[in-house]
Amino acid sequence: MATTGENIRRYRKAHGLSAARLGEMVGLTESAILHYERGIRTPGESQLEKIAHALDVSPRMLEDHKIESARDLVGALLQLEDEFGLVPDMCDGGLWIDPKAKNAQKTVEAIGAWGEIRHRLITGEITQEEYNAWKRKF
Repeated sequence: MATTGENIRRYRKAHGLSAARLGEMVGLTESAILHYERGIRTPGESQLEKIAHALDVSPRMLEDHKIESARDLVGALLQLEDEFGLVPDMCDGGLWIDPKAKNAQKTVEAIGAWGEIRHRLITGEITQEEYNAWKRKF
């Protein structure tokens, strides 16, 4: 997974913005943006929200989720089990939603929407860029 700074840089470049221009858009200096991108400084919550808005992404897309290994991934999945009922299926190695979990219905709906947009990508109804734009909203 990428750091917050790496994510800022990736989305900034994807939008064709210089660090100076992004800084202007959010009321920061070019130096501040470059410090964030290099990991020298970490943006505060309000700064991260402004940067995310300027880059047309969800602030969560810029965060460092610290998933760097399979062990980290399992830790994240265990959190998802507790909150959303995402559990492993021993038969096929896949995942399924425990319908008794408190957020099961919302989870099923959200994953269903993801499945639909992925299907549209695979069938060529939308482009990779349109799919990536959809993902950035999260």
